[in-house]
Amino acid sequence: MIDRVAKDLDRVLYEVPVGFKWFVDGLLKGGLAFGGEESAGASFLRMDGTAWCTDKDGFSAGLLSAEIIARTEKTPAEIYGNILVPSHGAPFYKRADGPISPDQRQVLKDLTPESVKVSSVAGLPIVSVATTAAGNGASIGGVKVTLEDGSWFAVRPSGTEPKMKIYVESFGGEDLWERIYGEVDACIFCR
Repeated sequence: MIDRVAKDLDRVLYEVPVGFKWFVDGLLKGGLAFGGEESAGASFLRMDGTAWCTDKDGFSAGLLSAEIIARTEKTPAEIYGNILVPSHGAPFYKRADGPISPDQRQVLKDLTPESVKVSSVAGLPIVSVATTAAGNGASIGGVKVTLEDGSWFAVRPSGTEPKMKIYVESFGGEDLWERIYGEVDACIFCR
């Protein structure tokens, strides 16, 4: 969804590997206006362009939500459902964690975009395969595959636990999510 919103607003989306450390410098220098991640951590610039905070900050997200409600008389969920979804589609996102073998961990570490040998997933053509972040070229420690309709999945080993994290966002509902998820192993680990 954020890809579609940024494109519609003609804004640059600076995608980096997992972790707040990757966009702190951009916040401090004022080159980035917002930073967020899956765990609901977020940070923003102040109105004067200086960094509010360079770490995950639930307070700023809470304050922003309160300001949205005060100014629009709508909750962020109402704005999302009544404005963003009709304009950009309804994504279905879920992360699934599973066990990872030492061999699978090594496959993920050694992946290149050329390692993915299939041309489609769940009947949708693959439009890009990335093992580095588009924003800064740093390794993402796994792979992100984007499909023709904007759906995508990413697979990476956990940095703190012996498991694999599989992220899937589908623009075709839960059914498409299930089909994409069902083909991830074959796409990545079967050669």
